This record gives sequence, structure tokens and C-alpha cells, in this order.
Amino acid sequence: MSFYYVPAMSTRSTIYLDHAAGTDILPEIKSQLAEWVHEFSGNPSGIHGVGRRAASLLDDARSGFAQVIGAKGNEILFTSGGTEANNLALLGLASASQNQGKHIISCATEHPSTLEALKHLEGEGFNISYLPVNANGDIDLNELSSLITAETILISIMWVNNETGLVHPIPEIAQIAHSQGVLLHSDAVQALGHIPIRVDEIPVDVLSFSGHKLGAPSGIGCLYLRKGTTLEHRSYGGSQENNLRAGTQNLLGVRALALAAKHQTENLENNTHHYNMLVDHAIKRLSQIPGTQINRSGAAYSPHILNCSIRGVDGEALFIRLDLANICVSNGSACSSGSQAPSHVLTAMGIDKALAQASLRISFGLRTTREEVDVFCDELAHIITSLEG
Repeated sequence: MSFYYVPAMSTRSTIYLDHAAGTDILPEIKSQLAEWVHEFSGNPSGIHGVGRRAASLLDDARSGFAQVIGAKGNEILFTSGGTEANNLALLGLASASQNQGKHIISCATEHPSTLEALKHLEGEGFNISYLPVNANGDIDLNELSSLITAETILISIMWVNNETGLVHPIPEIAQIAHSQGVLLHSDAVQALGHIPIRVDEIPVDVLSFSGHKLGAPSGIGCLYLRKGTTLEHRSYGGSQENNLRAGTQNLLGVRALALAAKHQTENLENNTHHYNMLVDHAIKRLSQIPGTQINRSGAAYSPHILNCSIRGVDGEALFIRLDLANICVSNGSACSSGSQAPSHVLTAMGIDKALAQASLRISFGLRTTREEVDVFCDELAHIITSLEG
């Protein structure tokens, strides 16, 4: 059944709990953007003085982002966002390494941009193994090791699941991959700013990032490509980004991305305390609502994402009622919105389709308050009672 947007009719101020889809632009960036847009920045590829100034600003942003994750500036490739970064990583690494083998290992609960890119590679003759997950969403590292063959060229496992917040053990996965001479890519879009990421300490080969999850405007992302890792370009018409991604760079975007990444990592401890307070309170309140199931177990979670399911209610009606109450949540990835189909992540975890369809992804931002969580939980309890009646 299709999910159609219904304009909210409530007079209540909007309660936005969908920060995993896109969060507020940081105040520090808003003030900088107001200055940057008045600068004539030029094209970084220009050979004149204005172009050289733009290229210098681009290099500063590249080095600034690289420093945040312990990388070198020439290991950062700017993209239009996380989806392009994932596509460039998977398609480019596969093309560059196919003479060594055509086997790739991933997971059933990856983001759609990863799953669709892998589906495309299957059409090009690559063999893709999808790791199943248990009821908590975890993969079995022994099973991962057993799937590696002489033909395996790449493992792609996301760092933080975008629907449940589950943190996969990327350091351990990296050790398994490299012990067998296999490359490791990780979608780190939901990880940066929420857990420590240092590529000088964890030997991951390629990472994908997105700006609008960090407090930068949408339309900017990047790919970390460890020096020595070969990637085949997938776009044509320009030599930008080390001839790996054609097109004039989004100079405003990359400057905002570097500043957002720096701000989020420098304030990681305080921000984590804020998110832990919110998620603990939300779990306590939701657990008091009959028919509500919290879809997490254990401590290996990013605290900014919480997933729950509601038994015995129609999922589409639930979302419409929340929208009418000016409450913004989601039922999964924003990149697969437009339909109320059951979440592929939750169904992979063994949750039946009806329950998965009536599931909520609640994700918190830096400005989310405890009071907003209370209003959401109160409204949710009211809606559930009315739908059951």
C-alpha cells in the first residue's frame, strides 16, 4: 500500500524526531555560510588567481575533514552525498579488482544505496554473498570468515545501521578482511559524529560519509580512500578528485562538511551524553505503552537512533496520525521512502511483516529535548488506543 503525505493539521509546533534522515544545519555553519555566499569563490579548476584561491579553499576543507578521521588530505574524495559515495566505492572497487576475483561479501541489512549497487554488480557477473543477521541484527564473524574464498575481493559492512542504530564491529571485521587480503568498505554515514572514527587506528580501506547527517547542508558527502587502494572512476568529463569523480566541486558544501565533522567530533563526549539521556528516557516511556516492542538488545548501539514496533495497529494509519499531530518520525531509510513496505532490516531480523510495517525509527538531534520525547510518547499512546478501539 502506498503512503501518501498528508499535510499536518495540528496547531502544535513540529516535533522532529527524524534526524537520521537529515539533521539541523549547525549554527556555526549557518553563520559561516552567510559569509561564504558573499565571496566570489570561483571554480577550483580555474588556472587564474580566483581559481587558485578556490582551489586553496578546497584543499583546506579536504585537509580539515581528513584530520578529523586521522587521514591524509589526498585520501578524501568529495561526492554529492552518502549514496554516491557508496556507489563510487562499490562499483569502483569492484571494477578495479575484478581481475583478482568477482566475489563480494555484504549484509542483508545494508542501506539501499549499497544493496542496489550490489544488485547492479550481480548483473555484471559478480557473485554477492549476503550475511544473514540474528534477531538483534548482528552478523556472525565466524560465518563471515567462512565465506571468504580465493575469489573474494571486497567486504562491505555498514558501521552503524541507519534503522536500528546497531554498531557493527568494524575493527574486528577489518582484521578478518586483511588477514585474507580482502578490502573492507564501510558505510559510515550514521557513525561519524556518534562514535570515534580514526583510520590511523582502524585499518578500514574505504569509508562513505554524508554531510546532512552531521549538520551541513544536503548535497555533499565524501569517500575516504586509503592510500594505495585502487578505485576505477565511474563518471566522465573532468579530472576532478584525482580523476575519480568528474564535476566541479561543491565548494560551499565541502567547507561546511569539514566544519561540521570537526564540530561533531570535538563535542562527541557532550553530544553522546545528550543522546544517551534522550534514548534512555524514550525507552523507559515507550516500554510503558502496551504493545510496544523495543528493537534493540545490548550496548552496541549508537544512542541517536531508536527503533520500536507496535503490535496490533495498522502501520500506515499510525504514520498518518503522527503526521497530523506534527510529529516527524520514519519507518526506515529516508532513501526508500514513498511506500509503507515493511523494513528490510527488521524482516531480516526475523520480525514479521505486519509488525515491521508498524515500526518507528526515532532519531534524535542536538536540539531534541526530553519534553519533546514526552509529548511524542503521550501522543503515540493516545493514537495506539484510538486505532485499537
